[in-house]
Amino acid sequence: MKLHLLIILLFVNISFTFSQRKFKRFNYVDGLSITPNVGIGSIAGELGDILHFNTVYGINLEKGLSENVNVNFDLVGGVFNGSENKIYNSNFKNEFFQIQFYPTVNLSRLYSDKVQRTEFNTYAGIGLVWFHTNVFDYKSGAFLRTTSDGTTKHTALFQQAGVGVGEKGIYYTRELIVPIGFIVKHELSNKFALIANLGYNFVYNDKFDGTTPYNLANPNIVGGVNSYSDTANDGWLKFSIGIKYIISSLITENQRGV
Repeated sequence: MKLHLLIILLFVNISFTFSQRKFKRFNYVDGLSITPNVGIGSIAGELGDILHFNTVYGINLEKGLSENVNVNFDLVGGVFNGSENKIYNSNFKNEFFQIQFYPTVNLSRLYSDKVQRTEFNTYAGIGLVWFHTNVFDYKSGAFLRTTSDGTTKHTALFQQAGVGVGEKGIYYTRELIVPIGFIVKHELSNKFALIANLGYNFVYNDKFDGTTPYNLANPNIVGGVNSYSDTANDGWLKFSIGIKYIISSLITENQRGV
């Protein structure tokens, strides 16, 4: 009898402890926030050196959908440059800006019910990048080719290569991008947080640095297959720091038995 009573008391105690752990008093949903940021970026391509960094600037708008998922809209821009003097003997200058949309998943809240001062997030999304790249001879500085001239058109969306669509004579060529990355948020106060963002942007073609393997056949040709290539895609790496201003947030309190 005593053993049965002891087992019952132990079960009640475990159940009570488990219910205490599982009951979450507050729900916290991120409201609306804005984050200006500055960082460094580098191009991965034929002329791009992943360790050659340039300054990039951006602004982020974020809205919470649930405790674990937020949606983000980014505007990013800057100027890249780089060179390669062994195979292509060229250097380039790239002016770009891009817009991107992506959801973030709060990894910290997936594994803890408490609102933490430092939180870790991951993301993947889609966007558009507009850029203009000129390429020059590494030694003489002579102009070799460009991604956009008087005959150039945009590449069709979801098409890596082709003859282009729309009006001729564009300055910025428009291409798809797929951003992925990892974000660390550290709360500074109720209204401000420090944001660190490490990400990679997959560009849906091989002309972000104005160079493809086809350029080896005739590096002085402008346009054609030299701009619209079906070879391996380019991309660019980004690390940025920003200050997040929290415009609004939502905290609700749960009630037991409801």
